[in-house]
Amino acid sequence: MNNLMSKINLKNYILQIAVVIIGSFLLAFGNIVFLSPAMINAGGLNGISIVVKSFFSEADQSLVYNVTTTALSIILWIVGLIFIGKDFAFKTLLSAIMVPAATAFFSFVPGVSDWCINISNAVVGDIGGTFEVGRIMLAGITGGVIVGVGVSITFVGGGSTGGVDVLNFILNKYLHIKQSVGSFIIDGATIFIGMLIILPNVSDAADYLVQCLCGIISAFITAILIEYVYIGAQTSYKAEIISSKWQEISDYVQNVIGRGATIVRAEGGYKGEERVILTVVFDKTQYTKIRDFIVRTDPAAFITFTQTNAVYGEGFKSVNVNKKVKKKAKK
Repeated sequence: MNNLMSKINLKNYILQIAVVIIGSFLLAFGNIVFLSPAMINAGGLNGISIVVKSFFSEADQSLVYNVTTTALSIILWIVGLIFIGKDFAFKTLLSAIMVPAATAFFSFVPGVSDWCINISNAVVGDIGGTFEVGRIMLAGITGGVIVGVGVSITFVGGGSTGGVDVLNFILNKYLHIKQSVGSFIIDGATIFIGMLIILPNVSDAADYLVQCLCGIISAFITAILIEYVYIGAQTSYKAEIISSKWQEISDYVQNVIGRGATIVRAEGGYKGEERVILTVVFDKTQYTKIRDFIVRTDPAAFITFTQTNAVYGEGFKSVNVNKKVKKKAKK
């Protein structure tokens, strides 16, 4: 049984690593091929790096972009370690390494970088050309989609893409702001600050404002994809667990996850044995942790997971009762 558990845990661990790596490469690809060449500040490390590289000559911009991305990834990873915890920092470490590595891979590896440049030229074209606005808009939309999918996939793997996503998780932990909303707030602030810094130094303010608009659209697309790929239309689950080790599972859910648990005494229909059904309601971000702990604790546990349309109460949504209904209730 222990060997089986070890194999299951190893398989899940390898799968999570693979998912984080894939997400990191998608994020880097969207930035390097679409957003950065078009100077589209859609927020995140990419937006900050674009602002920084704009002050350097074209020959040095690629190196400056990569150095800025790497340095900020390290700094923000340390911030995540301090404010979110060791467990999150450990999971984020891989993506914090992989995003700068993937960015360098697409920027400097012979053959790969040439391929990326060819795609960028085909989409973005020469700045100042007849189809400049349309091409920049296409680059912003395409980059936003790829980056959004990359970020979401990495979240599914249990970590983050590093960088400003660490700030996103901090907002979620301390202010209970959804990841999609937090992402848009952070990206919006990055775009606005970048605009204030760069706008006085550009020759054609109208063209730059178009790029800023494309950045806002791209950030919005990324936030939407995080909402529906990672968080999903349904954000909560209800689990019913039948296990001989229900007490250990209940303690973990309440003391580690921070969710309540309901204990129901029941009788088995086949043998008439007394059973305990443990009912737990939690959000999607906690799904993997709860599932993996149950499997580790009791591989023979019987578990059903049900997606819920809405959950109201402590730790979830609050019920906004209409004023007229409240008056009637008082009467």
